[in-house]
Amino acid sequence: MVRIWRRFQDAPWWWRAPAKGAILAATVFLVCFPYPNLFIRNVQHWRNPNALIAPEAEGLQPWLDELRPKLEGKPAGAEALKVVEGFVYEKVPYAWDWDTWGVADYLPTVPETLQAGAEDCDGRALISASLLRNLGYKADLVTDGMHVWVKTDHGETMSPGRLPKLIEAKDGQVKIRWSNLLNIPKSSAFAVSVFPLGRELIILLVFWSLAVRTGMRPIITGACLTMLVGGLLLLRATGADAWHPSGLDIAGQWTSLAILLTGSVILHILHRRARRSR
Repeated sequence: MVRIWRRFQDAPWWWRAPAKGAILAATVFLVCFPYPNLFIRNVQHWRNPNALIAPEAEGLQPWLDELRPKLEGKPAGAEALKVVEGFVYEKVPYAWDWDTWGVADYLPTVPETLQAGAEDCDGRALISASLLRNLGYKADLVTDGMHVWVKTDHGETMSPGRLPKLIEAKDGQVKIRWSNLLNIPKSSAFAVSVFPLGRELIILLVFWSLAVRTGMRPIITGACLTMLVGGLLLLRATGADAWHPSGLDIAGQWTSLAILLTGSVILHILHRRARRSR
């Protein structure tokens, strides 16, 4: 096995580099989506998330029977939306997708959410939109890339996000606001901060292993690994509040990226020197 790995490290760069990229990409994918079928379903669902809204779903009927008395005497508007929001929060406890589905992200259907019994913001918003449509509201899902909530003809509910809208329904069509793609760096920092550390360390260790080769000094490669882990931990610590990051948080995120980049560059330089010395 060691001999095969050495031969791989000595292969021409035009073959070795794409192969390493493929290994790293496969690792990232399998760490984030160990169940590829859910990845495919997730992509299909996000192509038109409003198509998942199901106001007549069979499992929702008992909930509607329980919800309607709570809305008696309340006109359509902010107060009624608050009642529905609180009702959904009570019925559907918050849970990360990796705890419920085992993957980094999954937008479930209404029956799947009801069966799971817990969901994150997108599943809860889907249930809320389905209930509201049954009650006569025009309700659609909206996301800023980090949070999903509901837009109705009487206002927004389910804790509207604080970043500009990235995806929303308009005139019956799903509209992507490409100018708001700048939300992605903030949402990515948040995603890193809340994703299971163990899974992230797997990706980091595979990246480090691909960069290390025979002839590199263990003490330096070990120091680079320490830098990479330190950068990751700093990013996790400073990316948790993407909506209201302090100046210290933003500085910490840039510092963490600099640490990660520095560790990667040092590994690359050491790898090239070790290869030339053979």
